Amino acid sequence: MTDNLDELKKQWQELSQLTRNLEETNRRLSERMARSKVSSTQERLADTIWRWSFIGLVLPVLAPLLHETADLPWWYCALYALFGVVFAAIWWNFANFIRSERLTDMPVAAAIERALIIKLRQQKIRATAWICGIILIGTGGFLIPAGDRMPALIGGGIGLAAGLAIALPRVLANERMARSMVEDLMN
Repeated sequence: MTDNLDELKKQWQELSQLTRNLEETNRRLSERMARSKVSSTQERLADTIWRWSFIGLVLPVLAPLLHETADLPWWYCALYALFGVVFAAIWWNFANFIRSERLTDMPVAAAIERALIIKLRQQKIRATAWICGIILIGTGGFLIPAGDRMPALIGGGIGLAAGLAIALPRVLANERMARSMVEDLMN
């Protein structure tokens, strides 16, 4: 009977140790999966912003066309081109900022703080780009000769609707990615 009791105690201890090992393995696996998700989201956000930064480089190509087709002054076309180059550089720099430190290699509190900084900076850059873009396009609307304003307004409205239809889903997706990084780090 004592042998059975000793055998039972030994099996119970082995089972307890096995359970602790499984719990530790599960915890490590969960951490690894969470880190992988955060790292993947961070890379996807940086890649998306980096690719979209090149759209700004299209504006210098379009600037001479604005002078030729809409008869806009050269100073405005240069400002239009400069807007594209500046914001392409800002977004490209922001993508590099996102990539500069891996959130998964940082302590949790520092990673959460960095993810919040990324999210806030993304919102500030986007708001500044929208405000500057609206001012630039509005100024261009007033510079178009009076006889050409109605076709230009119709074309501008169609272009705005098409641009929003293309960009808005991407903007919302980027916002979700930034929010997801913060939420995944907090959990």
